[in-house]
Amino acid sequence: MFNYICGKPKLTTMNPTIKSIAIKYGSIFGALNVLYILYAYIIDKTIFTMAGPGILIFFVGIGIYVFAIAKVKESQDGYATFKDVFSTYIISGVVATAIGSGFTILLFGVIDPEFASEIMELIIDTTLDKLEGSGMSDEQITGIIDKVQGSEPFGILGQLKSAAFSIMFNAVVGLIVAAAMKKNNPDEFV
Repeated sequence: MFNYICGKPKLTTMNPTIKSIAIKYGSIFGALNVLYILYAYIIDKTIFTMAGPGILIFFVGIGIYVFAIAKVKESQDGYATFKDVFSTYIISGVVATAIGSGFTILLFGVIDPEFASEIMELIIDTTLDKLEGSGMSDEQITGIIDKVQGSEPFGILGQLKSAAFSIMFNAVVGLIVAAAMKKNNPDEFV
């Protein structure tokens, strides 16, 4: 976006307060993701086969990002444009995703690659149990299990794909949150 001053375009820069708040709360959520992964690694690896904890983490993330937006609004006398709100949300999400993905790549790719194999076995066993009770044919079940086995979600490429999907999904949610939480300062648009 350009502001025209004296007839010459000037590129606008991001508000440093917004950037600082977004990075802070993105780092907090990234650290929570790391703790979640460490819990699964050290205490209960079956957590990777359950949908509930992942859904809970997703909503905790939204809560943290909304809290970051509230802090941005507080720093601007209760006002934040759509751009401010969306920027806060997406930067927080990118920071959290980078921290979580970086740690996961380090854990599964460098520290303990065998752990990824153990998790894949658990995921396949859990998927097989669910599919056998669903009334699907053996051929359909075999096809699904083959896809799961070939997916390699814990490899570097799988983690990068997951990170890209997470950022895109966060962008969509961020647009919705920005539309709901923006509050323009009427004095700036007079």
